[in-house]
Amino acid sequence: MGSRPFSNADPFLQIIVLFLIAFFCVGVFMLMGQGLLNALWGVNLFENPGALSDYENEHVVQMNRLLLFFQHLGLFVVPAIIFARLSSSAWKQYLGFRFVMPRIAVASVLVMIASLPLINVLAWINEGLVLPEYLSGLEEVFAGMEEKAQKLTSAIAGTGSVVSLGINIIIVALLPALGEEMIFRGLLIPILRKWTGNVHVAVWISAFLFSAMHFQFYGFLPRFVLGALLGYLFVWSKSIWAPILAHFVNNALALVLLFLIARGSISEEVDSFDPELSDWLWVGGSLIAVSGLIFYIMKYAKGWKDNRQAQQLQKGSEVKQLKDHDE
Repeated sequence: MGSRPFSNADPFLQIIVLFLIAFFCVGVFMLMGQGLLNALWGVNLFENPGALSDYENEHVVQMNRLLLFFQHLGLFVVPAIIFARLSSSAWKQYLGFRFVMPRIAVASVLVMIASLPLINVLAWINEGLVLPEYLSGLEEVFAGMEEKAQKLTSAIAGTGSVVSLGINIIIVALLPALGEEMIFRGLLIPILRKWTGNVHVAVWISAFLFSAMHFQFYGFLPRFVLGALLGYLFVWSKSIWAPILAHFVNNALALVLLFLIARGSISEEVDSFDPELSDWLWVGGSLIAVSGLIFYIMKYAKGWKDNRQAQQLQKGSEVKQLKDHDE
């Protein structure tokens, strides 16, 4: 990879630069979004900051979708590309856009699907957590933020139009999967690994930052574990495509479930956990399935890597023998 301004920079400096780029880009893109809101709907958020709170209004829902689109681009996708280009001439490879074996890609998606009951029980545990009394004010703030986020998600995903579902899958499932994986797995894990000298520490720190970034206390634990799982998929596969596919499937499944619930096609209980025997059996099955798939991914990825190294060594040996023969 060619030399770039931050290719050999200190890891701490790289994290600071990445943060500053993201801060600048999201500011620019949100201003662009505000400009479109003003042009299309005549809404000025600087004069009326509560204009996007009426989720019963379809135009308000559309405006929130538009801002989410610009937010994901400005906070994740564009900063990741800019930082990668400042750090390497081969910026796609730097971000981890390498070939992923089809078997590992499929297994990564299956891991995400199989983990859903396990994620639900973690969410149930997280919801039962209570902060100490002296932090009760902070807990009320968290609860308010959580309620607002849930209302927005339900408003965006709960529309009955199939076209709206397709738009939501692009904005709420595809863009976050692409951008968040580039930032938290493609960039942060290698930087943190270089900084700490330990890949596991890098994976779990990036998972912590990934969960904390969503500012949802009552969803922190499941998102933390999910972030670690996505991190290991990146480490094992050596490709950003594995966690992107898994992340996309997770987001898209959530949107489809909310869409079907809003239409009354399925019950709300399908995406919840109750401490009954049947649900615990699902959790046990989820844990077994996820463990088996992880073992398969690790074993297959290692075998593929060993075979590739052996082929490269054999090719090098053949070239050397040919040179010796010519001499």
